[in-house]
Amino acid sequence: MLRRIGLLLLAALALAGVLRAQDGLNLPTELYVLTNAGVVQRYGLGAMGVANVTPEGTFVLDFGVAPDGNWLAYRTETALQLLDMYTGESSLVDTVAGVPPFRGRGDTLVWSPAGDALAYTTAYGVRVWFNTGAPAFADVVQGQLEQIMWSPTGAYLAAEAEPSTWWLYRRDGSTLALTSVIPSSSGIAWVSANELVFAPDSGGLSRMDLANGNRQTLLLDETWVYSLPFRLPDGTLAVFGRQQNDSEMQAGFGRLLGLAPDAPRVSNLGQSPVELRDLHWAPGGELLVAFRGGVLALVIPSSGQGLTLPVADAAMYSWGPPLLPRADSLPLPADGLFLTPDENDVAQVWRLPADGSPPEKLTTAAADITAYAVSPDGQNLVYSSGAALWLQSLAGEARPAALADVNAADIHSLAFSPDGTLIAYDMPASAEGGIWLVAATGGDPRRVLANGAPPDYRQPQFSPAADTLLVAAGETENTAFQIVNLAAPDAPPVAVGSYDAALWLSDGRILAYGNGIGTGDPPPEQPVILINLADGSQTPLATIPYPARIATLREIGPGQVRVVIDNALPGPRALTVVDLRTDTGALSAVGSGGFMVNPVLAPDGRWLAGQNHAGGTLTFRNLSTGQQWQVAEPPAANAFRWTSRR
Repeated sequence: MLRRIGLLLLAALALAGVLRAQDGLNLPTELYVLTNAGVVQRYGLGAMGVANVTPEGTFVLDFGVAPDGNWLAYRTETALQLLDMYTGESSLVDTVAGVPPFRGRGDTLVWSPAGDALAYTTAYGVRVWFNTGAPAFADVVQGQLEQIMWSPTGAYLAAEAEPSTWWLYRRDGSTLALTSVIPSSSGIAWVSANELVFAPDSGGLSRMDLANGNRQTLLLDETWVYSLPFRLPDGTLAVFGRQQNDSEMQAGFGRLLGLAPDAPRVSNLGQSPVELRDLHWAPGGELLVAFRGGVLALVIPSSGQGLTLPVADAAMYSWGPPLLPRADSLPLPADGLFLTPDENDVAQVWRLPADGSPPEKLTTAAADITAYAVSPDGQNLVYSSGAALWLQSLAGEARPAALADVNAADIHSLAFSPDGTLIAYDMPASAEGGIWLVAATGGDPRRVLANGAPPDYRQPQFSPAADTLLVAAGETENTAFQIVNLAAPDAPPVAVGSYDAALWLSDGRILAYGNGIGTGDPPPEQPVILINLADGSQTPLATIPYPARIATLREIGPGQVRVVIDNALPGPRALTVVDLRTDTGALSAVGSGGFMVNPVLAPDGRWLAGQNHAGGTLTFRNLSTGQQWQVAEPPAANAFRWTSRR
C-alpha cells in the first residue's frame, strides 16, 4: 500500500496543477478543514471535490466529526451546535461552551467512539457533554489543554497540556475522575480498551494499564528516544526512534520502527530520518499529516516524502471516521431490492443478489418508481410509476402490466397478500385517498377504506390468513391502528389502539409498540404490547425507556422477535440489537448494529442492512461477527428491503 501511495505522490508532484484543478485527493478517509474564514470544508474521496458543510454566515472556532460520519459538532463564540451534514437537522448543545485556547495542535472537540459523549477544551480545562437524555455536563479544571482524545471504548479521556504532559481521566457515567498523569510523552497511542503506550522525553517506550492500578511495562529501553507511537491495523506498534548517542541524526528527527504485537521484537519500517515537528498520524497509519502555517501536507512515514495539499488557509483540520471496508462482492443471506437511478436518471428497482454478484436492474420504467413491493414467493414485483400501478414478473421476460390508473406520487406503500393474489395500496394524501385493493391478475381496484377528515389511512398489512388488513389511521395528534375485515366490506373498521407502529406475527397476533404520539413532550417511553384479536386481550411485554427508540423489528422464529434500537436524541449513536420473547417479554442482548440509518433486518435476523447516511451507500452488518461493509455499487440507494429468496 505504501508503494502505491508513493507512486501516487510522485505522479501528483508532477501533475500538481491538475490535482488542484480537480479538487480530488486520494485520502485514507474524508478530510475536514476549518478555514481562517470560519468555514468547515469537507474534502471528499477520489474526485468528490470540496464542499462547505457549516451554515453560511456562521463563524466556526473548532469542530469534531462524529463516529457515524454524519453529525458535525461545531463551536462558535456563543454556542456549541450539532449538525447533520446530510439532512440539515441541527440542535443546540451548550451556550457556555467557551473557546478553545489552542487550535491546530490536535483535536480540541472530540466524540466518544459510541457517540454518547462530546469533549471540548476550554480556557480552564475540558468540558464534556453526555448525550444520554437529560442535559448532563462535566467540567474538569486542568488549565489550558492542547488536545484531547478518547480511548477505544470511551472509558477514558486523555488530555495533553504543555509541555507534553498527559492527564488521564476515567469516565464513570457522566463524571470524570483523574486516574493518572504522564509527566512527559511525545504522543500516546491506545493499544487496547484500557492500555496506552507513551514515549517519555527522556527516552524509552512504556505501556500503561489503567485498569490494573496504572501498572507500567517497559517495552523499549532508554538508550533510544521515541516519538509519535501509533497502533497499526494489524496490531504492530509503529513509532519513530533515534538512538540517544546518534551523532548523524539531528534531534527532532526519527526513523520509523515497528514493534510486533506482544513480542519484544523491533523491525525497521523505514531507513530515512523524518522530521517530526508538527506531524500527526492519519487514520490507518499509512500517512502522516504535517500542518504548518495554515498549509497541510501528506507525508509517507517510511521516507518522509511529502505532498502539499491544495489547502493554504487552514486554522485546524480533523478526519472523518475510518471508512468501512468496500465490498465488490458480498454474499448475503437473501436477495435485496432497492431504488436507485438508471443511466437516464430514472429511479428503478434493482436487485442485489445473495450470491454476491453485481446489482442488476429489474425495471425499465419511463418515470421514477416511487414505491414498490415484492410478492412473498419472489416471483412478482408491483410498483408505482408515472400515472399507473404496474405488475412485473421476475421469472421471465414478460412486459409489465398496468393494474390501475393512479398518480404514482399519491401512493405511500404497497403490500402483497400472503398468497400473492391481492395487492393493497394506500393514497393518504389523495382526493381519492384511503386503502385500495386490486387483484394481481388485473381488474378494477376496490376502495375498502376511505379517508376521513381525519383520519388518513396508510400502511396496509395483510394478516397471515389474508382475511383482514391492519392499517394505520393518522389522526391530528396521534397514530391509531384499525382492522378491516375483507370478508365483510360493509362492516366498519375495528379500533385496535394507538401505537407508534404495529405488525402481524405469524400466529395471527399483533405486536405493537409506543403510544402513537411519537416523541411527544415530555418524550414518552415505548411500551411493547402483544394483541390477541381472538379474545381482545392486550398483554404488555416490555418497555423501551427514553431516549432509546425502536427503529425496526422482525419476527425471526416462533416466539422470538429481533429488535433494533436507535436513539431519539440528535447526534450519533450506534444501534443496539436485542431479542424479545413474546411468551415472557424477556429481552436479551444480541450486539451492536453499528452506525447506519434506515436499518432493515434480514429474514433470519442475522444481518442488518441500511445506508451510511440518508440517500447514501448501502451498508451491511453481520450481527454474528460484528463485521460491517459498504457495497462498492451503487453510490446511492433508497428503500432497501430483503426478499425471502436465497
